[in-house]
Amino acid sequence: MNRSFSWIAVFLLLAVLAVAQEIKRPVFFLRYDGSAGFEEMSPEEVEEEDVAKLEHESQRHKITLRIKEQWSDGFTTNLYTAVSGKFYDDGIGNYTYLYLNPDYVWDVSDRLRWRSEFRSKITWYDQPDSVDLISLLAKTELTFKVLQQLKVTPSFRGVFDLYQNQDKRQQTYTAGLSFESKINPAVRLSGRYRGIVRLHSGADSTASNRFNNEFGINLSWDPNK
Repeated sequence: MNRSFSWIAVFLLLAVLAVAQEIKRPVFFLRYDGSAGFEEMSPEEVEEEDVAKLEHESQRHKITLRIKEQWSDGFTTNLYTAVSGKFYDDGIGNYTYLYLNPDYVWDVSDRLRWRSEFRSKITWYDQPDSVDLISLLAKTELTFKVLQQLKVTPSFRGVFDLYQNQDKRQQTYTAGLSFESKINPAVRLSGRYRGIVRLHSGADSTASNRFNNEFGINLSWDPNK
């Protein structure tokens, strides 16, 4: 009996080592984005003593860190972390946000891919009387390779805006379906549909309910193929 347990332990150790050998070291990506500009202001938006100032200058800075981990040939995870801020010359309306966005891509089989992502975003405003804003997102989609020349992707996404501002506190649900078909080597046909429902969140929310339908179709032809 003890010998059997010893062999089982050896096989489990070998399995763990085999998986560990497939895991690659994480890859790091660091990105910076910035912008600066101005927007014209109407005289009604400017105080009488500052009529000469009809431009509202602003700067935006964003740093994004992505950590990619390939656990195996069929399973990859990503972690996105971003910090961004927008700053105005007069200091009114400045804000900063931080979000964490992990996701994964899993090739379950040769015909099935499963991708999901989650995001938590927090926004801070500089004004003393402002409130922090929290937004949560969850999304998942499956890609089916129905035929050799046809892919179908159903998806579902939910966004929960837990704002203290009653006008912005809402929940949004999106269901989508897309397809891509390779009619022949030179012609590809693809299309998508999304249904979006926005609902107020909580009894004291004043956000209006809304429903949208979005769709599109694309046809491409490459005579070189």
